[in-house]
Amino acid sequence: MGLFKKFIMQCRKPSGRFGRFVGRAMNLGHTKVRQWGLSHIAIKPDSCVLDIGCGGGKAVNEIASSVSKGKVYGIDYSEDMVQLSKKLNDNLIKQSVVEIMVGTVSSLPFPDNMFDFVTAFETYYFWPDLINDLIEVKRVLKPGAFLLLVNAVYKDDQFEKRNSKLVNLLDIKIHTPDEYKDFLSEAGYQIEKINSLPEKNWITAVAQKSES
Repeated sequence: MGLFKKFIMQCRKPSGRFGRFVGRAMNLGHTKVRQWGLSHIAIKPDSCVLDIGCGGGKAVNEIASSVSKGKVYGIDYSEDMVQLSKKLNDNLIKQSVVEIMVGTVSSLPFPDNMFDFVTAFETYYFWPDLINDLIEVKRVLKPGAFLLLVNAVYKDDQFEKRNSKLVNLLDIKIHTPDEYKDFLSEAGYQIEKINSLPEKNWITAVAQKSES
């Protein structure tokens, strides 16, 4: 197996020594798309935020810089990524600003109506049951709270050759911006905004849980 394929295959659930390398690489490599995605929401200092698929923990770390009176939780189903994320956020964990744990999107270990924001960077296409998993995410959002999806890949003819390799290697499905609207609506969200950068093939979606 070539290095590129080995790297890509680790993206679903990084594990082991090479997986930890991949986690650290994603912390760095996803910086620009992560910050672009976060620019679409306004996180208040007292916000309670959950990052699903926190990987190496850099998103949690960056979000925590905006949450001086709140708290940021990160979950990942890779124990190696949880440990890597804990190491990166050690000081914030000691200050009770951050908490990292093993968990899955299909069965979130949190009570109803807990979070002001839920974020997911480069992870939704690994979720085992997209609609039901989105409904589970909605359960832990407060009424009127927001889900942020950020991805560096979406379905577009301009990037078909590159994207089809990723789709086949990882056995995932990617979506057009209109399909984002469809699956978020099917899961019961109100669409706040969906923005893309066509030249980079980046996409971000902000969806709201109904206040009623």
